[in-house]
This record gives sequence, structure tokens and C-alpha cells, in this order.
Amino acid sequence: MKLLTFLGIAKYRETIYKWEDRTYPSRFSPLASCAFLEPEEIIVFLTADAEREVFPEFARELPENVRVRPVPVPLGATEAELWQIFDLIAECVEPKEEVAFDITNGLRSFPLLGLLAAAFLRSGLNVHLKAVLYGAFDVGSAMGNGETPMFDLTPMLTLLEWSAAADRFNRTGDSRYLASLIAAQRTVLGKAAQGDPALQNEAGQLGNLAGALTSISQSLQLIRPVGTMKSAEGLAERVEKARPALARSAAAQPFVMLLNSIQDTYNPLGMQDPLDEDDLWESLRKQREIIHWYADREQWVPAVTLAREWVVNWFMTHLKLKEITSSEDRTRIEQVINTEAKQYLAACQRKTDFNSLFLRGIPSLPEALDLWGRLGNVRNDINHAGMRPDPGQPMALIDTIRRNLELLDQLPLEASS
Repeated sequence: MKLLTFLGIAKYRETIYKWEDRTYPSRFSPLASCAFLEPEEIIVFLTADAEREVFPEFARELPENVRVRPVPVPLGATEAELWQIFDLIAECVEPKEEVAFDITNGLRSFPLLGLLAAAFLRSGLNVHLKAVLYGAFDVGSAMGNGETPMFDLTPMLTLLEWSAAADRFNRTGDSRYLASLIAAQRTVLGKAAQGDPALQNEAGQLGNLAGALTSISQSLQLIRPVGTMKSAEGLAERVEKARPALARSAAAQPFVMLLNSIQDTYNPLGMQDPLDEDDLWESLRKQREIIHWYADREQWVPAVTLAREWVVNWFMTHLKLKEITSSEDRTRIEQVINTEAKQYLAACQRKTDFNSLFLRGIPSLPEALDLWGRLGNVRNDINHAGMRPDPGQPMALIDTIRRNLELLDQLPLEASS
């Protein structure tokens, strides 16, 4: 294991560093970290002044069995120099290697840079991060017992993971990464609650909440509107049941701050029984909400795919065909719509009146048949990967989808007379 640390030119004072139940007297926090973590090598990032004035004393106090490698770094006086320091840190670490950091010493910017570098190395290079130790000298002075407590800041890196998960959710609506962090907290609370069935059950509610979020995201990703509506409908109950466990988990507080946003995003999509034959119009409204949910997040492929299926559902509901998931009925209705759409297009080209053979009485029929043709063309272009002589260009396809969704919104959601 490698220990990465920093040195500056401050006047380091003797103290007793304490971590967990161990202590180590030294002027240099990284020496205490060496005693606690027992690395094979310590890499010290230091400025030219620190290498000249401090490093010789530091190196003399290192245990003989620990290799030391000084790495000169600039002062970090500019953004370019800060990125240079980051590059030097990254160059010292191999993917999947076990490393630890001591970020106590060095110039003021170095501890923050070390913490951020540790977070990136863990997520970007799959580095196994054993610890990120920080010696709180000021806390020790305030306590007045001659000891300086050392804190492992590794759990605080979870805050950066929450930030990344929140960013992904806000941009795409995908809550799977939030769910994985909630599931991790469920494991932590579950272990702490060993022997207490009530607390274990409480922790289990976090698992149920994580499962609901995962189910919603997977259903949306795979264009499963029925599954999306059912999972979203049950989210509020799972959130309420999970609140006691969330309150007990300090590391889950970033998620608590996101709860309103999460529920505002998903609750409008919820419906208890989307296939209820007596409530298909409301199901159509919810499906249309999902279509716009995709479009708002620029997920154009699922938006146009579901829009095309929505039109089939719309025709079937007007025709009072209750089993909208019946493959036989859907195939039959699609054939009818295709036939009528061709007849409508031909009538438009001839500039003659269009008379429906099979779909009389359906409101806004010409608009619906026109939209059917438009959606079919753009959906085929996309789903067949543009393998045609004149495929649409991305921006043109997006503009077409937007216009089609405006037309879809104009189709009436009410029973035919």
C-alpha cells in the first residue's frame, strides 16, 4: 500500500496523534499515519522550500522499512499549477492499487486538492482507498489534553458521490445511482442494528426505497410505461416508511435534501392500475406525461417510441377495445390505422374528401392519421439506425419529434360520442 501526503514549511509542533485506539507522538502527521496504516511506500508532495527545509528532518524519522519518494510540486499559485499538482498525484498511482492519503500538512490548497484527487482516483481508476487521514491539531489544542485526533475523511467522499448521483438525476431523471447509495446506507444501518429486529426492519425500508427508485428508472429506461406508473405510484409510501432510517443515517442527509425533487419528478407519472378498463383515459394522460418526461430530458428515442404506441392506445380506447396490451388486438388495429392513413394521404394528394371506412366517429381522425404517418417515419428512421438512402440529421429529427409531440397533445382525451 502507498501513503500519499504533503509537506509545507510550517513550524510543526510535537503532539500525540490519536486514531481509533492508537496513539503516536510526532511533529509530523504523516509519520503517525505510517504507524497506523503501515504502508510499504510513502510519497511526499512538497514544494522546493519544503524539500530543502523540512523534508530532511521528516525523512530521518521515518521507519527504515518504509520507502520514501519526494515529488516536487509547484506552489499552486495558478489554476494551471493546481492541475499540474493533480497530474503529479495521479501519475503516482496505478489503477486498482491500494492507497491512503494523509492530507494534514502542506499549503492550504493541498489538503483540499488531496481530498478531491482521492475521490477521483477511487471512482476514475478504481483505486482502493484505505483511508484519508486528517490530523485536527486545532481540535486537540482546544481540548487541552495534548492529543491531536485524526479523522478518516473517507466517508465524506460519499458527499461527492451524492453530488454526482444528484447531477445525473437532475439531468436525466435516472435515480439508479441515488438508489445504490441508499442501498449502501441500508447495509451500514443493518449491520449496526444486529440483534435489534425493530431497527433491522427500519433499515430494511431503505432497501425497499432503493428498490422502488431502481424499478422506476429501469422501467423508464426500457420504455415500460405500465411498470413506470405502478412503481411511481408506490414511491410516496416507501419514502414515508424509510424516513426513520433516513433520519438515523447521517450519510444519507444529502438524499433527504433531494426527496422533494425526486417526488416532484416521479409522482406525476404514478398510477395504481394503468390497465384498469374503467380508467384507460387517465392511463393515456399519464402515458402522455411520460412521453413529455422523456422529451424534457432529451431522451428522444423513448419519447418517439412511446408516442407511436400511445397513438395505438388512443385509437383502441376510442374504439372501446379494453385490452390494450393484447398483441392480437394491437396488430389488427395497427393494420386498420395503416390502411386508413394511406387512404387519407391519397385523398390529400388528390385534394379530395377523405371518407373513413373503419374509424368513423373517432374525433380528430384526420389529425390522428396524419400524426400516425409522421411518427412512423421518424420512429423508423431512428430505430433502424438511419439505414436508409436519406436518413434524417439529428437536429432535424429532434425538431420533428418536438412538432409531433405538439400534434399529439392536440388529440382529445375523451370518450367518443
